Amino acid sequence: MGLNMDLVLLALAVVFLIAAVGISLAYNRLQTNYTKSVQDRDSFQGILEASNDALFVINFVSGKIHLANAKASELLGFTAPELTKLTIFDLHPKEFLHRSADRIADAWERKGNVYADIPLLSTTAEVIPVESSTRVTTYKGEPAVIIYARDIRERLTLQSVVEEQQATVREQNHQLLSSIRYAQRIQRAVLPEAERLQVLLPESFILFRPRDIVSGDLYWFAEQDGAVVLAAADCTGHGVPGALLSLIGASLFQEVVVEKKLKGTGAMLDAARIGMIRALSKDGRGNSDGMNAAVIRYDPVSMKVAYSGGYAPLYLVRNGALIEHKGDRMPVGPTPGEMNAFGSVEIQLEKGDRLFMSSDGLQDQFGGPHGKKLKSSGLKEWILQTSDLSIDDQYQAISDRFRMWLGKGEQIDDVLLVGFEVT
Repeated sequence: MGLNMDLVLLALAVVFLIAAVGISLAYNRLQTNYTKSVQDRDSFQGILEASNDALFVINFVSGKIHLANAKASELLGFTAPELTKLTIFDLHPKEFLHRSADRIADAWERKGNVYADIPLLSTTAEVIPVESSTRVTTYKGEPAVIIYARDIRERLTLQSVVEEQQATVREQNHQLLSSIRYAQRIQRAVLPEAERLQVLLPESFILFRPRDIVSGDLYWFAEQDGAVVLAAADCTGHGVPGALLSLIGASLFQEVVVEKKLKGTGAMLDAARIGMIRALSKDGRGNSDGMNAAVIRYDPVSMKVAYSGGYAPLYLVRNGALIEHKGDRMPVGPTPGEMNAFGSVEIQLEKGDRLFMSSDGLQDQFGGPHGKKLKSSGLKEWILQTSDLSIDDQYQAISDRFRMWLGKGEQIDDVLLVGFEVT
């Protein structure tokens, strides 16, 4: 009996010992879990408060807010305890709830995302636009999502200001472009139609390529007592300023040739120069603007041509050779020092001769394989190499060569080349 009692007591002692060890281990586990929980909380809290944005740790399933930082309280007007009694869905306008749930699901699937189409609500029901970014984590062993919400009201205000300014600029550009296109219509109305030159000179062409919508280069022609007066000019500048000068230039040629009926090409340029100076000096101040111009008077009966030029040559192609007549080295406009009269050259032409006048737009254009200027030598080579073609084909060939020379580069000036064949 005594032995049995001892065995019972020993068994009970063993049981109590095992229970004590079990309790101790359970306590240690609980203590470890509690410590880890505190550490997780402190770690999350450190992340929350270190952020410059409003930050929420939410339960992935329910959307319950576990933690929120001071920036979140500041942004929305809730205290931190108040926020932890809410879900993230309580902080969105009702019409955004479905989208909010989709964004949380997307965040979990993609391990994070960024969106700016769901605003937050403040305590005063103010709708605050935010840009949100998310990443997934766990909180107390449960799946959780961290939401960083950045206030973008200032950004949207600035964006609105920029958009208004851009809209204003677009409207101004539209009005400016409309004005320039109207100026183009005026310029076309003042200049003779290019196609009409073929009525006076059947074998002729005008290669005209404005750099902008309107051009500072001009061509002008008219019939005068059976002869054809033809001018090609390059006015100072391009675009609208050049176009304004081209209108003055065209009006001056109309005045001296049609109204005053001047027949000498030198006298035409002398009179045009005086008119240009008067037109540009009405305020009493000097002006260096003007034009470089070449003008010819061609008599198809006698097959003679008179030429005068101011910084604008005349090219004559005959039997595979090019002859250049350079004219005078002075502009049709203000000239420093003494103003001399323009000279004139009379040339007896032969059937098949071709005459060319141009602005400096072709020769000054950068391009080709080395990005260099074409120069006058290059232009003269183009003219010579294509002069065995028909006049129409020559026009097309030079036009194609210019396009290929330009490549992907930018046209730097207006381009004008006028040519015709003596028939």
